[in-house]
Amino acid sequence: MNTVRHAAALLLLLAARAASAGEIAGLSASLPPYLEADFGVVFSNDFLGRGGSVDDFRTQQLILSTRLSDRWFAMLDHSILTLSDGVGAGRIDQLAMSVGYGLVQRTGPDRTDRLTIGFGLRDAGSFGGERIQNGFHRLIGSDIEELPYVSGHGTDATLWADASHYRLLGDGGESAFLPGWRKGAWFRAGSLVTTRGQWDSMAAAFATLSRRSLDLWLGIRGDWRTGYTDSVLRETARAESDVALVLGARFGPLVLETVQQFDNDASYGQLRLVSTGRRDAPPRESPARVALDFGFSIPDVHMRVTGRYPLKLPFPVNSRWQRSVLVAASYGEPQYGDDNRAFVRTGQLDFGLAFERPWSLESDWLRLYAETSAGWREQAVIVAREAQEERSDSSGRAVLTIGAGVRVNAAGRSPGWMLRIQTGVYGTLPLADTTLEVDGEAYRLQEAELNVQLGFTVEFE
Repeated sequence: MNTVRHAAALLLLLAARAASAGEIAGLSASLPPYLEADFGVVFSNDFLGRGGSVDDFRTQQLILSTRLSDRWFAMLDHSILTLSDGVGAGRIDQLAMSVGYGLVQRTGPDRTDRLTIGFGLRDAGSFGGERIQNGFHRLIGSDIEELPYVSGHGTDATLWADASHYRLLGDGGESAFLPGWRKGAWFRAGSLVTTRGQWDSMAAAFATLSRRSLDLWLGIRGDWRTGYTDSVLRETARAESDVALVLGARFGPLVLETVQQFDNDASYGQLRLVSTGRRDAPPRESPARVALDFGFSIPDVHMRVTGRYPLKLPFPVNSRWQRSVLVAASYGEPQYGDDNRAFVRTGQLDFGLAFERPWSLESDWLRLYAETSAGWREQAVIVAREAQEERSDSSGRAVLTIGAGVRVNAAGRSPGWMLRIQTGVYGTLPLADTTLEVDGEAYRLQEAELNVQLGFTVEFE
């Protein structure tokens, strides 16, 4: 359980603090090419870096990626960009969607070669970044960023290529240096161009060590960004154009990576959950004895912890849906609409039913889930005025919650537990709304919400 708590704390802190650089929006995050990621969630931020004097630019990056088939891939990237000082100070969000095709996929005993080409769309505008950033900041007690959105420039088409080469240098025999460890060299280069003339490129070289489910890599990465004219995008591109030292580690489904720039005095880190080589995992014969779900929702930021216990209920004959009772608790202080000085302190407790089934009879890699619950939600308004905060009375309402999504097998069953990556959509419907006042100003609360939830599930067998 300590591992779960530590991972949850890291995930939240990583997503809430400010970064100064990140991956090329529209390309997948770096991973040694001999590891074929079927699904991955990436949180990028400077929490895992040294911090430095720069606390701006690409403040947060979220990447979702999945392998659609043997050669087709898809990625979704959401980045929050800020510029606190200078002409054109403000914020803008970057949203990128990409589809890629594995043109070259050669894997041998001592080398791996991959070349992926693809296309997509990339836009800069207002995509909930302020609400997400300030919601996380309220959750951990950090400063609130009061920056206006600058105008976006519209949607661009993208064309990109991503190449990787891995060479095994030592098989880790007993007589070798570092016996039991495989030694290798990994090279990667990627480039993306847009119809607006923006050009983002990177090249990297790493030394790697591998042993069972543990991988380590250390190397140099160079990034180049050109063609940006808007102030926030231009300054972010300037900050990301540098050479950096990279240190990464994978332990099973968990990947940690830190990137330390040389000249820009900036750094960032990544926390990832990846599913590698699990598509052929056989379905389990019986439901988990108990399961614990941890996740956070966006754009209305809440932490949600759910416990599930299997339950035998009457159901159609031969149904593959597994049933459980659930109890869930959530808490957050999301921003009140577009008002970056007002926040809604929210606590909720739910009881309900959960349903889950494997996508196919042959594999337990991908599972579908649906949940329905009823409970109680308490809300109050907090308004930050200069150096002090004013709080309204609290108001409670009965609430209904419905959620659905997928869980992806990331690790297990050793010993007696399994880790899954979870992503879904949750809708919350209070039975009645209310209006609360702070210093004579009215705020309408207890309204319906629809959020995306990301997190992980630990199942105990």
